[in-house]
Amino acid sequence: MASHPRWLLYAPYGFTGRLLAEEALRRGHRPILAGRDEAKLQRVVAELEAGLEAGLDSAASTGEEARGSLSHRVLSLEDPEALKAGLEDVSTVLHAAGPFVETARPMMEACLDAGVHYLDITGEVPVFEAAFALDARARERGVVLMPGVGMDVIPTDGVAALLARSLPSAARLELALHSPGRPSAGTLQTVLEGVPGGLRVRRGGRLVQANPGRREFRRWVDLGPEPGSGPMAGRLGGRRSVAPYTWGDLATAWRTTGIGDITCYMSTPRWQVRLMPVVLPVVRRILAIGPLRRYLRRRVARGAEGPGPRRRQEGRTRVWGRVEDDQGRSAEMVLEFPEAYRFTAMGGIRALEEVLAWEGGGGTLTPAGAFGGDWVLDLPEVEVIQA
Repeated sequence: MASHPRWLLYAPYGFTGRLLAEEALRRGHRPILAGRDEAKLQRVVAELEAGLEAGLDSAASTGEEARGSLSHRVLSLEDPEALKAGLEDVSTVLHAAGPFVETARPMMEACLDAGVHYLDITGEVPVFEAAFALDARARERGVVLMPGVGMDVIPTDGVAALLARSLPSAARLELALHSPGRPSAGTLQTVLEGVPGGLRVRRGGRLVQANPGRREFRRWVDLGPEPGSGPMAGRLGGRRSVAPYTWGDLATAWRTTGIGDITCYMSTPRWQVRLMPVVLPVVRRILAIGPLRRYLRRRVARGAEGPGPRRRQEGRTRVWGRVEDDQGRSAEMVLEFPEAYRFTAMGGIRALEEVLAWEGGGGTLTPAGAFGGDWVLDLPEVEVIQA
């Protein structure tokens, strides 16, 4: 890994950013760590260096490299010139500062100006759409823009690509995620920011607002057989109720597959599905009040910790996908992969490695669009459960 170009991880002190940093070190990388909060940055650098001394890094990196200090930079997204200058000696940025709807655009602009590849771990539709709007500039600059190199959208994008390949005439795509476990503060803050936008689906290639109470969204999906034993037995498979959700795949799967009608779901207890049409409009109006939304974000940031180490190690996640064409032919798939945050760390760093070695042209790319649908199947602990 030492021969790879220098790259920068922005915001390594968030829950997922820290996991990305640890995974990078395990795989022998020594990224430049950057962020706007100097105190948090210095603290996480000290902790990661202590981890290196204790043997956190893999056998791929030994001797002085393992004992050397990590480079870090204080960079603010609110200072475009300083941010651009801070990127001039790196080839790639992995951006982990959420909510990405607020932070992604300034970092993407800085990367385009500096001629630096950009990746992030967002799942927010507006961020993907903003990135695709920059596709022409990215092509001109030879810069790769690849949002969504985490749990959303690496596995779902792979499922979408594989299903579209199995049924080239597909006109409709559905994706459903089942991810048991508690979310991190960053995830909850992103949800709070996204709720006022309401439910969206893609119809005829266009993103449109939808009513979650419509009959077409009252779905059950078959997530495949249950694990016979272990901590996830009884928690992963079987027939599950789902509720429609505005996932980033509404933006990415359309570009990856060309399928114009896309609906995304999340596994949800049936009683919550029934309440959603009544509760969601009220919650949307409440969260549309900016000061209240910001207050709730601060509260969330103090209270949510995300899953612990054991949960991340033992947890599993499944995604169900289905395509159908106008003649009624269909194909389904269930993919299982590690716990969402652990997968984001593993998948994010491996996507970064692909981009570090990238020899193609620039542009806004999806993971499956860039690396192929089968790429996800080569990631650790990923398996097709049902096809």
